[in-house]
Formats: sequence, structure tokens, C-alpha cells
Amino acid sequence: MKNKLQSIFYIIVLASSISWTQEQYISPEDIKTEWGNYTTFQKQELVNFATFLYNEGFYERALLSYFQFLYKYPKDELELAAYYQIAKCYEALESWELAQNYYNRILDESPPGSLAANAAQYQLYYIMLTQEEYAAIIDSTKNMEDPYVLIFRAYAHFELLEWTEARQAFKTAEALFGHAHYSKLIRPWYKVIKTAENAPLKERTPALLSSLAPGGGFVYLKQTENAIGAMGTSLLLYSAMLTMPSIVQKGGITVMDNRQGMVPVSGSLETKSGIFDSSFGYQIPNKISLDTKRGSVFIPPLLTALGLYTGSMWKSIHDIDASNRKLVRRFAGRVTMKLPVEKFMDYNGPDFIIK
Repeated sequence: MKNKLQSIFYIIVLASSISWTQEQYISPEDIKTEWGNYTTFQKQELVNFATFLYNEGFYERALLSYFQFLYKYPKDELELAAYYQIAKCYEALESWELAQNYYNRILDESPPGSLAANAAQYQLYYIMLTQEEYAAIIDSTKNMEDPYVLIFRAYAHFELLEWTEARQAFKTAEALFGHAHYSKLIRPWYKVIKTAENAPLKERTPALLSSLAPGGGFVYLKQTENAIGAMGTSLLLYSAMLTMPSIVQKGGITVMDNRQGMVPVSGSLETKSGIFDSSFGYQIPNKISLDTKRGSVFIPPLLTALGLYTGSMWKSIHDIDASNRKLVRRFAGRVTMKLPVEKFMDYNGPDFIIK
């Protein structure tokens, strides 16, 4: 009797469980709602994982997660944000062309002036600045009154050593920002530009006077390799001129004449005190001797030395402008390392966040 009662109890519990389960899915809408909650959880996990990888610097693995998101959720509201993060990953990996492709895709798929479009355009200017496309930045930002754009334009002018234009762009950007934070970042640039304008540059007269000594002009311009080359070559040429004699023949028959008419075939040739005497039956000058002559040997190395000397003087004068630009560009490079453009890049981009 007891076993029978237990069996009946188990049957009732099983029937109740089945009935309760069926009541959970009484309609397709209930199933759709529960499945939607599950997929939303998956989406959130994927977004969080991709963000974690990017923040930790695992850019290649983050790229896989962003592409996975685009594949699983096409036309999602976070699509532009995913493009933006993909471009940032490529940028961090220095794959500049791929980064530009995705920034341009954002520009194509978002309305002009939107947050996503502006952020993508700023990043394109940043890549152009990184790739030293200064003229392209200046050409594409004419008559624009966006303070962030003007900052990129100011940096481009500074890299091209265009001090007046760089100062004007910084001043306009400061006025448009209208905030003490940006004024604090911009004002050191005015002092830097003034210092660059007054930098001590190389002059032509000292370069010409220094060139009077072989390689001296290059020393003045601090072109060490050229100076060593000019000095070394000059030393070799002068040494050649002083140590290379020429042996020539004195007498009526030269070495280029017929040897059968000059050198006897018998052993009857006699010399006295190093001078050839005539032998019977042979047409030999009464006296043949050798002499050392230096004058003719001087001519080729002397002409080469004069050409080198004149050329080094001309190049020293010619390289003044290039040397000055190199000097100022070295200064400009040190400045941009201490005052990087990234300090101004605090604009908002599309957030890869589920709201």
C-alpha cells in the first residue's frame, strides 16, 4: 500500500512539472522574448571582450572580435562604432592604409557633421600628419573653422617651417576653443615659434671662407662625412703629385721607334759611364740616357684636385639653405616630441557600448 502511494505521488509531481514547463512557453512570443534576452547577453559579452582586448593592447585579437560582431549583428546600431574601433586597431598596428579605409567608410555611411564623421575625419588628419603629408593637410583644411582641424593645420605649417601660418592657426584655434585648458596647451607654441624664427642659421660668407681649406666648408656645415671625404681625397691627390716621377728618354730615337733599328742584335753594344756608344753598322744615336721628369705627371691629379676643391666650395655654398632647414627641422622634431598633437585629441568618437 505504501509503495502504491509513493508511485501515485511521483506521477503527480511529474505531471505538475510538465504542466509548469508548458505554461512557461504558452506562446511563440514568450519563446522569442526569452531567446532575445539570451542573445542580448551574448552580444554584451562580445562587446565587453572586444573592449577588454583593445584596452589591454591585444589589437590583432580585438580585430577578430570586432569582425565577429559585425558578422553576427549586421546593420546594428553599433556598426559605425565597430568600424571606428577597427580603424583604431589598424592605426595602432601602423597599418595606415587599412585604418584610412575604415575611417572613410564611416564618412560614407554617416551624415556630415555627426560625431562619428567628425571623429573619423580628425583621425584621417592625424594619419596624414604621421605620414608627413603636410601639404595635403593644409590644402584640405582651407577656410575651415573647426578648432581641432586648425590644430592639425598648425602642426603641418610648423613641420614645413612656415612660422607665420602656424602661429595664426594656433591663435585661431585658441579663440575657437575658448577654454583655459586648450589655451594652456597652445601658448607654449608661441614661444617655440618665436625661438625658431630667431634661430642662429649658417651664413654664406663664413662657409665660403671656411672652404678655402679642403673640406672646411663641410666642417662649417657639420657635414662630417663630406668633410672627411674631401680632406681624404685631397690628401691622396697631393701625395700622388709629390711622389710619382716620370722616367723619360733623352736622345734622338724614342722608345716608340722601330726596335730593330734601335736595339742591336749582336752583343757589340758598349757603354761608357752609363752612356751608349755607337757600334759599327747600327743607326744608334751617339748618346742615349734616361731622365726623371715630374711636370707632366702633375697635370692629371692637379686638375682633379682643382675640380674637387672648386666643387666642394660650390657645394658648401649651395647646401647652406638645406643645412639651415635640417637644423631647424631637428629643432622642430624635438618640439613636436615634447608637445605632441595627441594632447589635443580629446574629441569624442562613437562609443562601442550597449546602452
